[in-house]
Amino acid sequence: MPSLLGHAVAGLAITTAFQGDKLPRRTWALAALCAMAPDLDWFVSLLDMHRGHVLNHRGVAHSLFAALLIAATVFLLAYRRDQRRGSVWLCLTIAALSHGLLDALTSGGVGVALFMPFSETRWACVWQPGQVAPLPLGRVHTWRFLYSLWTELFWIGFPALLLAAWSRLLRRARLAPTLSEAVPESPF
Repeated sequence: MPSLLGHAVAGLAITTAFQGDKLPRRTWALAALCAMAPDLDWFVSLLDMHRGHVLNHRGVAHSLFAALLIAATVFLLAYRRDQRRGSVWLCLTIAALSHGLLDALTSGGVGVALFMPFSETRWACVWQPGQVAPLPLGRVHTWRFLYSLWTELFWIGFPALLLAAWSRLLRRARLAPTLSEAVPESPF
């Protein structure tokens, strides 16, 4: 499942849940970046390593520990001290954590090393609704890629829209004046 696009959408959706906290604008892009960053290990897979190697794709870079490091690095490098709030840290952390968890929901691969470096066990969910997004090279891969994008739209895009709509409704409800504040008092 997710292509970089799917991971970015997840990061953006997570950010919508924190918008009541008045996050700095750059948080949108940085949460998407945190959600996509673990896939940089894909380039390591171009080296001659066995599929389950700790540095290979879905290895240590997809672990929960790496997600915390990614979020901490972005948090410390991209925000001034006066912008470093718990809500910013939490948003970036959840966005980074979403990557490995979404990848565990895909069919294909050797699983995700979620607890690396403490355990080399690869994890995958029993229910795997998503498809691995192949690079669209050739006609067969193009159709598989388009199908994987459809599964991302269904399993990530629609829930992301629901999360954004729900967050907006909650924010509006919180900001809406109560009935006593909305009706002006009579001068009599």
